[in-house]
Amino acid sequence: MPHVAENFIPLDEVPIAETWEGMEACLDAGLTRHIGVSNFSVKKLRKLLQTARHRPEMNQVEMHPLLAQNKLVTFCKAEKIHVTAYTPLGRPASPDLPPNAPHLLSYAVVTGIAELHDCTPAQVVLAWAMERDTAPIPKSVTPKRLKENLDSQIVQLTADDMAQLNSLDRHYRYVDGTFWTPSGGPYTLANLWDENEG
Repeated sequence: MPHVAENFIPLDEVPIAETWEGMEACLDAGLTRHIGVSNFSVKKLRKLLQTARHRPEMNQVEMHPLLAQNKLVTFCKAEKIHVTAYTPLGRPASPDLPPNAPHLLSYAVVTGIAELHDCTPAQVVLAWAMERDTAPIPKSVTPKRLKENLDSQIVQLTADDMAQLNSLDRHYRYVDGTFWTPSGGPYTLANLWDENEG
């Protein structure tokens, strides 16, 4: 990943549509079976779909109860684009988070639902993601945690559980994107996330 402004290529130099054409060519040539995107907003997806011959099969974005991205999930479902949720547990063990970063798995709503279902807070959050028809991808190398993550698919959340978890949405990003916005570079947080797209 580039770290200095001059190493970032502006989109007016290499538009997303041009990159997507190259990916479509790989698909047509049988070099890959699936193509998708990451961190695409509704605005970027709409623009891509205007010219794409093959629509993206997947959009991988940060998603958890503190960043539910409801508008994006609704749009992707309507366009038959699957959604992968990265950072689905809120980066509970990350040393590089600011000290005031919220600890998703410690929220009373999450721990309370975990107690009701006799499961872990992580399983609750992963079950929330799957109930929304998204594919969470938690990171773990510990066999016990890997099994726990897989077992989250048997947790059956109620409509009330979902409503409580949905109420946590505060548009908080653990991956805020600042590493893509060095001083003098072509990207800003506003044009990365399209937060003001309406």
